[in-house]
Amino acid sequence: MLIVLLPDDLQDDSLETASLHWWRLERDGSPPEHGQDTLQVLKLRFAGQRLRALAPATAVSLYRLTMPMRGSASIRAALPFALEDQLSQDLELLHCVPGPRRSDGRLAAAVVEAASMERWQALFASCQWRLEALIPLPALHAGETPDQGLIIRRSPWPCDIPQALVTARDEEPVLIETGMLGLWLKRRLGTLPEDDRIIQASGFSRDELGLEADSAVDFTQVPTTVDLQGALGYCLQPSPPLNLLAGVFATSLAAPPWRKMRPPLIAAGVLVAVLLAQFSFEWLILARERDQLVASIETTFNNSLPNSRMVQPVTQFRQVLEGSAPGSSGQGGGALLYEALGVIAQTDSASIKQFRSTPAEVEIEIQLASFAELETLRAGLAAKPQLQEILQGADSGTDGVTARLKISRRGS
Repeated sequence: MLIVLLPDDLQDDSLETASLHWWRLERDGSPPEHGQDTLQVLKLRFAGQRLRALAPATAVSLYRLTMPMRGSASIRAALPFALEDQLSQDLELLHCVPGPRRSDGRLAAAVVEAASMERWQALFASCQWRLEALIPLPALHAGETPDQGLIIRRSPWPCDIPQALVTARDEEPVLIETGMLGLWLKRRLGTLPEDDRIIQASGFSRDELGLEADSAVDFTQVPTTVDLQGALGYCLQPSPPLNLLAGVFATSLAAPPWRKMRPPLIAAGVLVAVLLAQFSFEWLILARERDQLVASIETTFNNSLPNSRMVQPVTQFRQVLEGSAPGSSGQGGGALLYEALGVIAQTDSASIKQFRSTPAEVEIEIQLASFAELETLRAGLAAKPQLQEILQGADSGTDGVTARLKISRRGS
């Protein structure tokens, strides 16, 4: 994932040339690479990376409010009015975003000018790079709170003017220019109870903080510094709190609505692919069966009507059986076969193995129990004055006698 820090002095005429500090994070939060480049250069170098941005502390203010309502819709509607007494600008010019509730039950909130949001939006739109989240820089240190008083450390974030990071248990983190730190600290200490006027400083002396004459402040030097890697790890959360991409700015900058539909769309795509594969497999099976059926029809037709050209097999077979094929007489092969089968049916053990019929004659291969039954069958056929029977061959086996008879009409 790529994290970029937006500059403090970004203007409309410097969008393409603005230089941004950046960090590329691994999944464990470690930043193996960092540097400073324009967004166009970063797009060419990290085109496939997910992108999140940090809003500068000079452009975003964090607050902590007492709001009894719990519904997210109610909180969003009431938030601007809850902040009205603390803001000097017109509410219509500001973008207010509610955050999570802190351990003291109060609600965190972020306020930024709508013009700044539009400028940042134009910056990323100029490179056609979708931004997943826009997080206020001080919010990354929300978990670094003391049990009492204030912790003041030098800011590790790159900035033209040195800044100090101040964290407290009862307020949101804040980044202040070091030149203004003494004045800000004097005002802040005036709001704290006497037992909470405790300052833990790292990188600052009592004199630098303007506390040389204030003996009521419990001042302690601590060796700890700001954990930059741990702060950047805040950006890896799936849905980081205090994301400024909300409300009217969510449509153009936040993740597109179809992203939530990606899992069901993938499942539907897999299902369609499986169904297409199944239909293709069944089509191949049916095509093979069709080819086998056509081959079987051609074989049967050629064996039954060797002197005919197959055009419409069903119609041709019906015409032959009905004796209406071209060139056939009124007494066709169908009638001849019918008369022969009438005689064969009188022999109980007779079983027809196969036959071939033409309009003039019928060749039948028949199986009987014995030669005696064969002679009886031949006698029955000979008794028909209109039929002429010729024995073409007979073989005996374990299953009985197999004979081949040729039957035609007398005088044909």
